[in-house]
Amino acid sequence: MKKAAALTSVVLSLVDLQGARATELKHSVTLPKSSAIQENRSGSGIRVVGDGWGDAKHDDIEVVLNAVATEMLKHFPGQGLDPIVVSSSQYGPVVLYQRGPQGEYQVHLAAKGNRWAEYVYEFSHELFHILAHYEYHAPPRRARHQWFEEMMCETVSLYMLKHFSLTWERSPPISEWRKYAPNLHNFTQRALTEPHRQLPKTITFQKWFEQNGVDLATKPYLRKKNELVATFFLPLLEQNSDWRAVTYLNLNVPQGESSFHDHLANWYQTTPAQHKLFVAQAMQLFHFKVPAGGDHLITLEQPPAEPTDAAEARVGSAGPAGQ
Repeated sequence: MKKAAALTSVVLSLVDLQGARATELKHSVTLPKSSAIQENRSGSGIRVVGDGWGDAKHDDIEVVLNAVATEMLKHFPGQGLDPIVVSSSQYGPVVLYQRGPQGEYQVHLAAKGNRWAEYVYEFSHELFHILAHYEYHAPPRRARHQWFEEMMCETVSLYMLKHFSLTWERSPPISEWRKYAPNLHNFTQRALTEPHRQLPKTITFQKWFEQNGVDLATKPYLRKKNELVATFFLPLLEQNSDWRAVTYLNLNVPQGESSFHDHLANWYQTTPAQHKLFVAQAMQLFHFKVPAGGDHLITLEQPPAEPTDAAEARVGSAGPAGQ
């Protein structure tokens, strides 16, 4: 049990490497317009290549990654993807700014073997970057408030973990994989209930953000802070089946020392009217005034201020190593 929890902690910590590694690996490139998923020789738009996957077969990994993509695209009706080539990395998960020779996205994952929960967690994060048009903040452009995109990627990873921890109990992508459902469920529970993801009762989220927002503006890879915000952002994803507003997040982003409010307000103004509700709710979470015309707010359900006793018991001695 402790061994499994320690592994979970290591996997979740790998996201920290994205900051330094992304700077080293990502490069600016002129990108072709995204089209519908194009099939490669294996019959899908996602191809796993290379060594380093432990005892996992390429075909099996592709089954998991395609399941993630299929579920993700349900929340982006009409959205297509160019092919994605996925390689193993010892440095941590990342999607490169540089496209491959055929215009394919290049994703590196750290997951190994048949630890399918890790593939779901990591690939969901990177795929959400792609859908958010991460390429628009490729160097030399400055990515102020990029933490918000990183936080949403973490949130969607939690969402996908919750989804697959339930669906694999009754309909896993391969029937023999039903035996992995308990592992997926345990991984998901640890990810959701880590102590650093919970807000103490002694402070409100608004006050917490006032104290931490300045650091977040220019430091997108403060993992524990991003993960705490993700706990509060998760209800927004769960209450909205249409996430297409995310595809407008990085369009026409003002450069310079813009405030986080202005960053979200620009997103709101850029987003078509039929998708503005999602953005308005995001602004509501941070207690920001929505630009004129945003009078269609609804109240979002918020997570508890701190874990319940039951949640704490689930973490218990099986919590992340070093806690």
